[in-house]
Amino acid sequence: MNKTAQKHLAAIQSGTIDRSNVIGLRKLINASERKYAGWSIGVTASAVDLDSLDAIESAIAEHLPRVTGELVETGIAQLQNKRYARQLANVAEHLQDVAQFRLARFDRIGRNGVHSVPVYRAYDSTGGYLFTFRNIPWQSGGNGPEVIGA
Repeated sequence: MNKTAQKHLAAIQSGTIDRSNVIGLRKLINASERKYAGWSIGVTASAVDLDSLDAIESAIAEHLPRVTGELVETGIAQLQNKRYARQLANVAEHLQDVAQFRLARFDRIGRNGVHSVPVYRAYDSTGGYLFTFRNIPWQSGGNGPEVIGA
């Protein structure tokens, strides 16, 4: 496992991650999937072998690290944005209660499954679970936040 992967794994095991960890993990997973598929990756891309990737994703599932920093504020703002009211209607009664997120996993999306997107669990201020969602921006062919478990 390379230093970048070890840094992200340490953050996951500590129980808290920030925006840079989520971005770095997504890039690491994407590069690793591309490399495994036999595709080219950038010279600065950090890819790991599949065993290391499995260890990272197992650690995420085990620790469910709490998201900290600006990613929480922007996530709450996006979930409460009226633009997404229709697609979040089935969890509308919980949207004002969202106070924190935990990283649950990374889903693979796209035709070849080499694009990862973080999946979060939303919790209220007492730590009560509300729902699970992922946010796929329009630039990636998505339509913003989508609930995948309530």
